Amino acid sequence: MTTSSPAPPSTKKMAALPAESEFVAFDHIAAGHEGISSNASGSLIIKPCTQAEIDFYESAKDHPLVQAHMPTFIGALSLHDDQDAVAPLLNAATGTAAFNGTTIPSPTLGKRISWKPSGGKKLSTGLAVVMENVAAGFKDPNILDVKLGARLWADDAPASKRRRLEEVASRTTSGSLGFRIAGMKIRHHHDEHEQEQEHAPSDVKNDPAHVHLKNGYKSYTKLYGQSFNNDNVLDAFTTYLGGVHQDPATGKRSFRRKRAGMIVKRFIRELESLQYVLENEESRMYSASVLMVYEADEEALERGLQEEENEQTTLDHELDEEEDEGLGDDEEDDDDDVVPQKVHEVRLIDFAHASWTPGEGSDENLLTGVRNIVRILRELVS
Repeated sequence: MTTSSPAPPSTKKMAALPAESEFVAFDHIAAGHEGISSNASGSLIIKPCTQAEIDFYESAKDHPLVQAHMPTFIGALSLHDDQDAVAPLLNAATGTAAFNGTTIPSPTLGKRISWKPSGGKKLSTGLAVVMENVAAGFKDPNILDVKLGARLWADDAPASKRRRLEEVASRTTSGSLGFRIAGMKIRHHHDEHEQEQEHAPSDVKNDPAHVHLKNGYKSYTKLYGQSFNNDNVLDAFTTYLGGVHQDPATGKRSFRRKRAGMIVKRFIRELESLQYVLENEESRMYSASVLMVYEADEEALERGLQEEENEQTTLDHELDEEEDEGLGDDEEDDDDDVVPQKVHEVRLIDFAHASWTPGEGSDENLLTGVRNIVRILRELVS
């Protein structure tokens, strides 16, 4: 594989592009295409894509507020006929110099590829985008992928694709709410309340086409998400968050997970920020998703919260010292390679059919879904 132009310089320490020999199968996929890989550490994912998606990631540097809500873009890879010839280039890409403003030369990646239906199978464009793995930093990530928009097809989609996606939207919450549960992965724990926690018809819960267990995780497929309607889609979010308990005396419902309410409030805050940004941008993102992740292991989650508190205390102390003594020289941070324990993440993903559209206003198709997710999450904590 060869490298394309890397992402622009950033104040955040960037990872290096991995060599193909480092690739391993990536298992934390809630929805989307097959064929996604990661580097050995799991900090990066390598996703087959089209040139259009690479272009969008590269152009996002000119839209920093949107970019802040996207996974960090590391670079792009392309298949090459002569792997030996590009080995020095791959070796060069493993150094941080590739991301400090130095341009890595590369052959042309090829012409823009038009949209062809993939049916969720592995894309075979010969291109891949390398980006931050949003699920890295969690011990047991619970992952929810929510497909945004009532219209899911871009202008270049063939008529057959348009008809199929319009039919899916008409019979699911995509058409009515502007979003649909595309997939979930939830850490599986055996307990007596398990059946109460799963809100879906019994034929859906017990159908392996909708829900299946693998490697200690329950995976909920797109068919599971398509089984919900306006009246019960809140239950899908309840399942994702670990279920609720209803007091038989008062009828009041409360989350089973100790920190679920806090997680919901954090999701709301992130989504409101995303909403504000999208309302002030001119773009179109067809079939994009919001990816939500939270720590399912309670001990790890508490450790993450403590690390956040310690980091804030340290930051406050450093700011006080700077005010007292003035800014000093930058010092090497010995903890740069330490991955902190995460509590939650929310990112906008999937940009195969995304573009900037100056003069056309905000993307109300996408925003309708974001606003309705926020509304439903608020219901959960009201």
